[in-house]
Amino acid sequence: MRRIYLDYASLTPIDKKVSKVLNTYSTREYTNPSALYASAVKAKRAMEDAKTRIAKILHAHADEIVFTSGGTEANQLALAGHKTLISSIEHSSILTQENTIKVAVDKDGVVDLEALKKALTPDITLVSIMMVNNEIGTIQPIYDIAKIIRDYRKNNNSKTPLLHTDACQAFIHLPINLEKLGVDMLTLDGHKVYGPRGIGMLYIKRGSPEIARAGTENIPAIMGFAEALEITEKMREKETARVTDLKNSFVSGLKSIKVNGNLEKSVPSILNISIPNIDNEFFVLQLDAKGVECSTKSACLKDSDESYVLKEIGGNSKNSVRFSFGRYTTKSDVKKTLKIIGNIV
Repeated sequence: MRRIYLDYASLTPIDKKVSKVLNTYSTREYTNPSALYASAVKAKRAMEDAKTRIAKILHAHADEIVFTSGGTEANQLALAGHKTLISSIEHSSILTQENTIKVAVDKDGVVDLEALKKALTPDITLVSIMMVNNEIGTIQPIYDIAKIIRDYRKNNNSKTPLLHTDACQAFIHLPINLEKLGVDMLTLDGHKVYGPRGIGMLYIKRGSPEIARAGTENIPAIMGFAEALEITEKMREKETARVTDLKNSFVSGLKSIKVNGNLEKSVPSILNISIPNIDNEFFVLQLDAKGVECSTKSACLKDSDESYVLKEIGGNSKNSVRFSFGRYTTKSDVKKTLKIIGNIV
């Protein structure tokens, strides 16, 4: 039985072209870029080339790219040493950090901009609002938030707060132009863009406080990450249109369900729904037995934790399920899944 994978928001499979790059830099060009011999110098040049390639995609500079072990480390690096204003539905790697103040979101999961304005005080040195929520797919108004912060800085003759956004779930469907976006820091993660696990990055705008890091660079993952971002960038327009059709077909084929969030304000790859009279954990196990893989909440939450995202928007985490579509999801997968759901319900 062919498994139907509908949990792309949790983890994307590695693209075959990326796997080849990983293999090359793991078996043939594997040396430590900090050494002095010729092959190490070559490895360092490859890493710098990867930074340049990524910077070009993001409309940034190569020296603004800092590689990390993933999105969680990048987020934690961004928040370190700051008193931070965050939304109440941020990723757990941000929500669990100390010295944070939460701003509420509306029923669609969109941050309350008026509340954000009122919460800005001189002791707030960073605002961190995710670009796309990982559980309900809501797109946040980052451009508007950036303007609010620019106005605050100007009116208070201040260099803070800085603005950080976690864009791990955004890059596949939303073009990112850092010359226009207005953020000071931005997080991306390899395993959300069909790249390697264990690699991510933090963009740090020139002029922002530097973040010191040490350790041997993961050259295979870095090169695979750059390749994955380039592939995703090229595929974005067509893939977004295709996945949008899949999501619309999926929603139209469901009966008596409630969409958590807002279809018009979310990315096409993430759909969170509530189904009356089900226990979501048992429901997911029933789907799994029929060959369909999805989730009840973010993979980063503990098994005992309920979804704080659904709680914040007034949803029911006991009967909610997240389906997330991706590069290898087909129309046939959607039809089969709808049939299976109908039979179970």
